[in-house]
Amino acid sequence: MVTYKVRLTPRARVDLTNIVEYVRRKESATTAIKVRKGIMEAIKKLQKLPESHAKVEELSDEQIVFRRMLKWDYKIVFTVEKDELVVLVVKIYHGS
Repeated sequence: MVTYKVRLTPRARVDLTNIVEYVRRKESATTAIKVRKGIMEAIKKLQKLPESHAKVEELSDEQIVFRRMLKWDYKIVFTVEKDELVVLVVKIYHGS
């Protein structure tokens, strides 16, 4: 089975930081840490079979296919670069 490298764009890193900061303010530091850990664990799982996740039709075109995975109420949008064996996470956001 092929293993992909998973990378986050600067935008996705900012998204994750903003999510964690929001949860810390609204809930607690402990919950924020759990949310960050959970999202990062989900992202790490993209190393195996990233193309098994749903295609985001409204964002994709002939040149680039965006896919989405869910972790709780958070959506993780990514692309798969097959030639380089890289999964690039481009956006992380809350579904509501």
